[in-house]
Amino acid sequence: MAFACVPQRTLSVSVTGGACALHCNHCNAHYLQHMTPVGEARRILEAGHYPSILLSGGSDLTGRLPLVEQLPFIQWVHAQGIRINAHVGLQSDEDIRVLAPLFDKVSLDYVWDDATIHEVYHLYERTGADYLHAARGWLDAMLADEEAKLSRPVDAPSLEQTEKHPASPMDALTRARRRVNLHLTIGLKGGALAGEVAAIDSLVGFQPASLIFLVLIPTEGTAYAHAPIVPIQDVESVVAYAREKLPETDLVLGCMHPRVAGYGAQLAELAQRYRFRGVVGEKFPAEEAERVEECCVFYR
Repeated sequence: MAFACVPQRTLSVSVTGGACALHCNHCNAHYLQHMTPVGEARRILEAGHYPSILLSGGSDLTGRLPLVEQLPFIQWVHAQGIRINAHVGLQSDEDIRVLAPLFDKVSLDYVWDDATIHEVYHLYERTGADYLHAARGWLDAMLADEEAKLSRPVDAPSLEQTEKHPASPMDALTRARRRVNLHLTIGLKGGALAGEVAAIDSLVGFQPASLIFLVLIPTEGTAYAHAPIVPIQDVESVVAYAREKLPETDLVLGCMHPRVAGYGAQLAELAQRYRFRGVVGEKFPAEEAERVEECCVFYR
């Protein structure tokens, strides 16, 4: 079933407050200002109103978010049964292995075009291969976590429960794949297409369970403040290609897209035409759409 998402029950938390070393052309730490710092987040979460958090923050000069440095907070959230969607950036392989068991979902901005990585993120030593490596690293770590869960001793389930919920290596792989959510921003390089199609090609072998599309928002106080709104036909060319190349992948329209007159409705129409699984912040034309009130990655 398709879903329409208004993520009002997920608390957005920044591990760096309002600071980010990269000063990216599309954000310049603007969106961090609306997030809750870690110290305040714990107090809010103790009230019990939020079943999940989006854990994000600013990056260092290598594109890494300081997540391991907040391990006590992350472990506390996990122990409360509060689900975590972590916006992870480019973590080391070692940190991925440490963090994966604590995260219900991870959200990784996926960029393939080297020139876009250098111009937008100012990550001059990074390439698209780093992002694919990160995606594979998270999948491997999530799979290891799922397999570890299968091997843990638990109370023996009844035969009926076993038949309804069989445990198998394929189940573990499916669950692991659903925990890794890639985000592709259309028009990230100043409102123009630059490598989005190549990014989709690079994922054909990876076959993500979900691909969440964002669309550049020209944001005040950034280098792209006066960038053009991405033409709707450019958006369509990318999502149509994704639907062709990734027929089994759930496509989702994410929360970051321009809120200008009529544009969101056009995006929602594209979502319906190309059989998206869900949309965020827009009315899905499908009458039977389910309502999701947490981060869109929690739709299943």
